[in-house]
Amino acid sequence: MGYSILLPGTPVSSDRGALGWSSVTLIRRGARNILVDTGSYGDRMTLLAALETHGLKPDQVNDVFISHLHYDHFLNVDLFSRAKIWVPERDLTYVMEREYLRCNDPYVPEVVVRYFSDHLTCYVPDQIIVEGLLAMGLPGHTPGTSGLYDEDSHTLFAGDGVKNAWEFVNRVPPPAFYDAEKAVANYKKVLELVDVVVPGHDSPFRITPDGGAKYLQSYTPIIKFYPGPDQNAKMIRIE
Repeated sequence: MGYSILLPGTPVSSDRGALGWSSVTLIRRGARNILVDTGSYGDRMTLLAALETHGLKPDQVNDVFISHLHYDHFLNVDLFSRAKIWVPERDLTYVMEREYLRCNDPYVPEVVVRYFSDHLTCYVPDQIIVEGLLAMGLPGHTPGTSGLYDEDSHTLFAGDGVKNAWEFVNRVPPPAFYDAEKAVANYKKVLELVDVVVPGHDSPFRITPDGGAKYLQSYTPIIKFYPGPDQNAKMIRIE
């Protein structure tokens, strides 16, 4: 199995709130092209350009695996009109029954989910999505948060079940709108089964024998600030 990071996940926040730069990964399994998550609206042109560099148009994507129904992972599903859009059954209930409001979860794009609800295919934990790739339930961040697990390479495309390496190494849950204890308990499952993690908002890492993390590659985003009334335009690299 080959995979490519189309959009690298980035653990950046700001005083304007969450930026939502999630990982978007392309998996090629035989003739099938599978995306894990889709990013948000601001990612559209970059995502389309990344697909083009791999010789793909959106209508050549066969499956889109959504790790959970937050805006930064879901909002570009409309680009993939010919793909089967896989979403966690438990998260669809979370949205459609408006449970997310009781959990004070501000990141659910309910209107968009309802609009596409007739075009979504639900999955449950341990369900095979494509041969050799199965859904791994990682609840906590949301009730249905899941990763896509490659049984052959022991690679987990974790969504926000493992949001970044720092949280994983320090056994700190991601922001848990549903259940923080379950979110931390997931790390034990990951340690037992997984060799490589592609996190929701960080670079891929290999799990070390002591339960730590060693990055496979690094990524540093370039942030441009445009001039306001009292400042000059500047560009910085986030460290």
